[in-house]
Amino acid sequence: MKRLPLLCLALLASVGVRAEWLTLSGTPGDDSSSYVQVDPTSVEADGSKRLVSLRMSLPQDRTSRDGIRYRSFQAQARVDCEARSARYVSATYFGHPNFVGEPVAVRHFEEDDLRTVSLAGARDLVTRTINAACAVRPREAVKEPQQPQPRPEGEPALLPR
Repeated sequence: MKRLPLLCLALLASVGVRAEWLTLSGTPGDDSSSYVQVDPTSVEADGSKRLVSLRMSLPQDRTSRDGIRYRSFQAQARVDCEARSARYVSATYFGHPNFVGEPVAVRHFEEDDLRTVSLAGARDLVTRTINAACAVRPREAVKEPQQPQPRPEGEPALLPR
């Protein structure tokens, strides 16, 4: 059953369909519990690295290590499929559940400011997020069909044999 969301994420991202947020855990809109979602259409692949949008809403206030008090956040994470790790690239924090209202803070994290994706201590959700992002394969370059070249005036057309 755990593989169903991963399969859905891979299928949606591979065909480029615009989709709603895919829920990995919890019930979206429920203010009394946590839920975690990823955006399958946001996954960008570069070799073994992936960039993915995710978000989490919490049942109570939390405080970030920077002292930001929040109830929900939306973030971009860089996933390293070979190292099986994920780190935040940016985060937008909201004071209310369900990503409602004006953000209380927006942070962009440099490469040397390592912010490991922890999803409020839910290690299995981090693993599922990494698995989902890594299931998306880089798209191969699409070759443009070659257009027939105009033949010089007076030259006979070649006919198939």
